[in-house]
Amino acid sequence: MKIKGMLKKISIVVIPSILATIPMYTHASGYRMEFQSVSVLGGGGDAAVLEDASTNWYNSAGDVYMPKQLVLSSFDVYVPTTFTGVATAPSPYNNPPLPATPNFGYNSGIGSASSDMNIIIPSMHATYPLSDRYALGLSVVPAWGLREDYGSHSILRYTLESIYSRTFDIAPSLAIKLSKEWSIGLGPDFNYFTVQSESSVRTEGYLATPSPPFPTGTPPGTAGDSIQRFTGERWSTGWHAGILLRPSETTRIGLNYRSRIIMNLQGDSSFAVFNGPTFTAGNFSIRVPMPASTTLSIYHDINPQLAITGNITYDQWSLNNAYHTNNIISPPATIGGAPVLSNPSIEQNFDDTVDFSVGTHYKMTDKLMFRGVVKYLQTPTNNIDRDVNFPDSPKLGFNVGSRYQMTKNVALDLIYGHVFLWQEPINSTNPLTGANANGHVRSHVDFVGGQFVINI
Repeated sequence: MKIKGMLKKISIVVIPSILATIPMYTHASGYRMEFQSVSVLGGGGDAAVLEDASTNWYNSAGDVYMPKQLVLSSFDVYVPTTFTGVATAPSPYNNPPLPATPNFGYNSGIGSASSDMNIIIPSMHATYPLSDRYALGLSVVPAWGLREDYGSHSILRYTLESIYSRTFDIAPSLAIKLSKEWSIGLGPDFNYFTVQSESSVRTEGYLATPSPPFPTGTPPGTAGDSIQRFTGERWSTGWHAGILLRPSETTRIGLNYRSRIIMNLQGDSSFAVFNGPTFTAGNFSIRVPMPASTTLSIYHDINPQLAITGNITYDQWSLNNAYHTNNIISPPATIGGAPVLSNPSIEQNFDDTVDFSVGTHYKMTDKLMFRGVVKYLQTPTNNIDRDVNFPDSPKLGFNVGSRYQMTKNVALDLIYGHVFLWQEPINSTNPLTGANANGHVRSHVDFVGGQFVINI
């Protein structure tokens, strides 16, 4: 009765909270996330590990080996990112015969800008065996990440102030045991994605004050920066399928595939004049492609205490050549005019990536196990098109974790991880205003996490 009461509370309170609060950041190649499970992230072997219900996300073919189980995970992720270089922002209105002054026609800043993100990321998994051969699984997790906040006073404010995403993927599965050695799993993915972005715009000249003719040396325009924003959201669908081979009691080989999902986000675009009117367009859209991903994993028990894992993941990022937008409000073409609608594209020219990891599990006692993994993660970005919206780079990650069996039916997993990111060049241009950032970016990732595994 206590278990049933607890599950009722979870279904009413916890799961809706997960849906409402899942944010995003990246710890994988591109903006694909890895914060779905404390146990799997701590030891690797994603598609071949059978430790708890989170296997539903990594390879649903493993659900047939799981009991009735609920897994609740949470990560605290800290990601400091620093841009160092030169940021420039021309005013679109410095045309003759307006007077040219040093602060009117052109703005240039040399220095650095920081984005310090600290994010709580929850997730949930459940498995339910129907028989010896069939089982159901469900995961509600974050899947993708794209978030930076450089602030409204940084040298990057004309290129980007902030970009923020929220996402979750609902992944139900059906698993079937074909034989003693083989099982399969498959199901749909229902993915929700929303994104918001904000940038400052230099608008000297937008409001003709004082009225023409302008006094010599007095630039017309607003006293402060105007603001450009857009927001978009969309539900979309994909699918996943996995195969699990158990050639022996000590060895498992898993192969998992997640399909690509193309998010054609729809929402609003606005241009807010400093101390002036706000213009809004309600038919804004942006195309955000999420690549197909294929994972091959192995798990092997060397002896009853020690196991090793290996993992290779291939992401088909090359489908993302550019972010295509429609009906985004641009600054006015003339002084005192109304903003116009445009359809700019932001070049990306991503490359496919291959990620590698090697991990280990060590059972110290019947109740206590330690895990560790080393990961190398490629980036789909390149040195020509990398921008401050998504300053990704190759990564080297080290994760350590543990599991403690608190009671017969409840286990606690813990993890700590650190990810080194390469220093990479940035060449970012806002296609609407011509603002440019040229320099390099440095970052790293630190995270801790906890997870309860509950047998029902």
